[in-house]
Amino acid sequence: MNDSSPTTRSARRHRGFTLVELLVVIGVIALLIAMLLPALNRSRESAHRVACLSNLRQVYAAFNLYAMANHDQVPIGYRTASKQFNSMVFSTTAGNRWVLFGLLFRAKLIDNPNVFFCPSENNPKFMYNTSANPWPDPGVLPTANIQAGYSARPQYEIPDTLTNPPGSSTPFTMPRLSGFKDEAIFADLTAARTRIDTRHADGINVLYANGSARYVRLSAFVQPDAQWPEPALPPVSSYNGTQDAIWTALDKE
Repeated sequence: MNDSSPTTRSARRHRGFTLVELLVVIGVIALLIAMLLPALNRSRESAHRVACLSNLRQVYAAFNLYAMANHDQVPIGYRTASKQFNSMVFSTTAGNRWVLFGLLFRAKLIDNPNVFFCPSENNPKFMYNTSANPWPDPGVLPTANIQAGYSARPQYEIPDTLTNPPGSSTPFTMPRLSGFKDEAIFADLTAARTRIDTRHADGINVLYANGSARYVRLSAFVQPDAQWPEPALPPVSSYNGTQDAIWTALDKE
């Protein structure tokens, strides 16, 4: 029988892939994805770092405007006894007050609160408007604590009540922006070692009082894990030395 008839030749031409051929194609595609995915992740993180630096510069610009309106005074510092508490926006425990970074928002110097948050962050507690860190609707007073995604240099303790701080009969005088000179004043969160892991992983973005900003590798400011734990409640001063060491190291970069 002649198997070279037009019907037989057409069937051969339209024969589908065999199972082995399909598996080979799938394997090649999987290999290409495995090769490209790390590069794509690196590109995405690189873009996030640039956006993060842009956020810090916008925060710095807002602090400059705040300083111009308040005789060079700025709320750069920390709350309570612990220098790990240097990233608050709003505090219910302080009698429902805007604090630290929140003073910029209350003064209407920040139009988009997203600039308070790093785009690389994976922890909902330090992301914008999550269930763990809700941002209020315009004109509505928050009903929960709000954390910023960035930290301020914890050199000065800033009381929650500026007009009549505890133990004083006079208004509190905040630090002057010009007094920080070339020191690091803002950065990605540094309160605990885990704050680094949920973001850029191998370092942080840092902004200096002279307006410059750059990425600093973890190796330049790393601290022993035992001395760099999660902040305790109620706040304690046990790890203030760790925070001092971190920011002193950032000054040298």
